[in-house]
Amino acid sequence: MSGCLVRTQGMLQLPSSGLHCLSPYGEASLSMYFLDLKNKNKKEHGIKVSGQLLPANRNTPSPIDPDTIQVPVGYEPDPADLALSSIPGQEMFDPRKRKFSEEELKPQPMIKKARKVFIPDDLKDDKYWARRRKNNMAAKRSRDARRLKENQIAIRASFLEKENSALRQEVADLRKELGKCKNILAKYEARHGPL
Repeated sequence: MSGCLVRTQGMLQLPSSGLHCLSPYGEASLSMYFLDLKNKNKKEHGIKVSGQLLPANRNTPSPIDPDTIQVPVGYEPDPADLALSSIPGQEMFDPRKRKFSEEELKPQPMIKKARKVFIPDDLKDDKYWARRRKNNMAAKRSRDARRLKENQIAIRASFLEKENSALRQEVADLRKELGKCKNILAKYEARHGPL
């Protein structure tokens, strides 16, 4: 591997690696660039450079909010499943955005049903039937809400599995690239000394 750099759109690139770095040296040598980086690093940490102590001012990039990072995931849920996971008349359920709290994801205990109490026909008056209708509607609302939540969790879990797979692939690719960069750096340090 030669120590020269190739200029590509204002950036310098090591020809065989794909490693990019900005440099004011144009097509100057790699060792000059790394020497300047080494001195700049020392300045940022308050280390003596050329006999003078410089203040430690760090120009660190602002942190990135992990929730704003979009991971390319080839996931398109079935429209019928989305319809079953959305409340009619409201916005369509989006598994990429909807997050569930730990409380929502806790397993629900199995509650043993109370024994049915037989009511003789002669005691089934209007008050009884009004209570039955009200209870039936409440039970239906409860079942529908539970089914909706279960559908949303299932679709969200499916999306997260795809996203997890994509992220694992990205991590593998980045580790491979990091290994190549470490090899390039090790070869450079073996030839020119440590940075």
